[in-house]
Amino acid sequence: MNHTHFVQSIPDTLGRYDMYANIHKALRKAQCEMLIRLGQTDFARDDLASLLEDLRELLSFGSSHISHEEVHIHPAIELRAPAATTDLQHQHDSHRHNFRLLEELINVVQESAPERREALGRRLYLAYSAFIAHDFEHMFEEETLNNARLWELFDDGELHAMERAIVGSLPPQKAMAAMRLMIPAISRDERVRLLAGMKENAPKEVFEAVMEHAARPTLCREDFSNLSRRLMLTQCVPVY
Repeated sequence: MNHTHFVQSIPDTLGRYDMYANIHKALRKAQCEMLIRLGQTDFARDDLASLLEDLRELLSFGSSHISHEEVHIHPAIELRAPAATTDLQHQHDSHRHNFRLLEELINVVQESAPERREALGRRLYLAYSAFIAHDFEHMFEEETLNNARLWELFDDGELHAMERAIVGSLPPQKAMAAMRLMIPAISRDERVRLLAGMKENAPKEVFEAVMEHAARPTLCREDFSNLSRRLMLTQCVPVY
């Protein structure tokens, strides 16, 4: 697929709900930052424990993400358009294979002798870069071809219901981890829409926990102040 085809295949939302937008921005930001960290690491000398644990957590997050799509989105599509998610499922299967290979490589790096770590670190860096390149193409397909399919088959109320089902299935710790990745990855307007909905519909203590433990630590002072002001939160003033 050439670049011209890529550009021509991007549909406008035309006011429709894009359930992929925020979570895919979160994944792209986290994956790019991880790739930079891997590239900057001196594998022969640096302490690798924190880096490798963060990489494991990010891979686990990605694995959970595709599982949620398979449970809450793909079956709904299949009911109205049989076999429409076959290609996406094959891509997910490829992702799982790559998750296993990367986990095995992480273990090899972690257990290797210092004199082997530079070569193994290079291998991990290149393997991870190839994986996220593949994942970026996969997310592009979901946000273009599959979004067009979703908009044809479902109204926005049904799409919101799918997303609520995914969010409702998350344990609190994983939900907070997702918010920590998502909030700094999206635009100011997108943050306001996301958190205004949470402020209105979620329990007060849940909303306040997200502001304190996901928004405040991940946003700069200016962005957090902007968010607090637009949400009309007189008590959410950043402290630095």
